[in-house]
Order: sequence, then C-alpha cells, then structure tokens
Amino acid sequence: MSTKRWAVTRYILMEQLQLLWRAYAIILIAFVVLPLLFAILTGNLGHYSFTSTLTDLGIGVAFGFFISITMSLTYDNFKLLIQNGISRKTYWQARVISLIGLSFGMEIIATLYNFLVTAPARGHSGQAFLGSTLYSLYDHFLGSNLFVNILGYMVFNWLFFIGLGLTGMAVGSIFSLLTKFTRNIALIAIPVLGFFLLVFLSNSSLNQHSYNLDGLVNFLKFLMGYHANAQPGYFNPTVPMLTMIIGCVIMGGIAYYFNQKLKLKK
Repeated sequence: MSTKRWAVTRYILMEQLQLLWRAYAIILIAFVVLPLLFAILTGNLGHYSFTSTLTDLGIGVAFGFFISITMSLTYDNFKLLIQNGISRKTYWQARVISLIGLSFGMEIIATLYNFLVTAPARGHSGQAFLGSTLYSLYDHFLGSNLFVNILGYMVFNWLFFIGLGLTGMAVGSIFSLLTKFTRNIALIAIPVLGFFLLVFLSNSSLNQHSYNLDGLVNFLKFLMGYHANAQPGYFNPTVPMLTMIIGCVIMGGIAYYFNQKLKLKK
C-alpha cells in the first residue's frame, strides 16, 4: 500500500472509530442509563434489570445501521481530500479498505459479545444462541462443531456488513451528484415507490389467479440456499455468500463509477 493511500485510509478509519464510539455512547445512554434513571425516579428500581438491558443492546444490528449511514456520507471528506491533492481513486480505495477493516473488527467484537456475554446471560448454549440468529438457516450445514459454525456465522455477517457499507457508498456517491432539490425529491419518491411495490407484491401473493409468483419464490429459495427437502439449519450458506460477494462487487463498481464523477460544489 502506498504511503498516501495508507494516510488517507488511516484518516478515514480514525474518523469512523470516533463516530462509532460516540454512536455507542448514545445507545448506552438511551437504552441503559436513561431507563435506569427513570426506574430510580419512579421507584421501580426493583423491576429494572441491568443484565437484561445490557444484553439486549444488539451491537451487531447497531453497527449495521452505523456502517450503512456513515459510508453514505461522501461529499465532505471528498471535498477535504481532493483539495489536498488526493485523487478520487485513492479516496475510493481508502474508503473500501477502511470499510473492510472496520467491519472485520466489529464482527469480532459483536461475536465475542454475543457468545460470551449475551448467550450466558440468557442461559443459552452457544449452539442455541446461534439457532436464534438469522444464521439459524445454516447453523448445522457445516456439521456439529460449534467453533466451525461460529466461523461460518462470522464470515456470513462480515460479508453482509461489507455489502451494507458498499451500498451506502454507492447511494452516497449518487446523491452527492444531485442538486439539493433533486435529492429532496428522491428522498420523498423512493419510500413512496417502495411502499407501493410492497403493496403490489402483497396483493399479488394474495391473488394467485392474477399472478403466478412460483418462479420468484423458487428463485428466492435458491438465493437463500434452499435445496431439496432441506430443513432450516441445513440450508447451504455458500449460495447466499456468493450472492453477497457478487452484490458487493456490483455496489463497489457503482460506487467507484459515481465517485469518479464527484465535483467540488460552488
């Protein structure tokens, strides 16, 4: 890695880490400290469980939201770096490297927290906790070894986090090219179109006489790793992982393309 790229990567990573600890500090205050103060003031301290509250924070979920939002913040750092002689390509590369590194570190922390804090506090074994996550569709595919299954769970989540970050980069790069008026229109139009799409799909699934969705359902099953007579826990995680990798490449390509089109605004 060149000295310039490393310097930009380090700068972006340090900035993200500062934002990350502030975000988690706000989460702790909102979901731990404030409920504790409320319980004390209302005389319901006996009903407050510090352990239960602490283990229900959902570190991984919070990080997913954090990484998608922060990676969509494109223009300010672009403006700063481009004015200091950093190319668009170097900026994009540094963001991708920081995303991969940060998501890997957070996945390790989230996994340790889930299996060493949350699972014991809830009285769950490691395998039982694994079966309560989204990875439960695949938690027996790699065999009965818990360590191997946890590794599969970590890789699965890591790819998902990277995908979220690259999607945020792509969306942020596109929005940075739009005028303020166009961005506002898009922010209104996209949720509305998404709502009507959900309504359309819901009505289509209820009205089988008008639309045959068997092909779509089978395709979604394939993407989820379903195979003949497979029971939950024995789905093949290879297919969704490959799908996420392909999605990461596509989103990374979109982010790179629109990143190259970024310009300083007057």
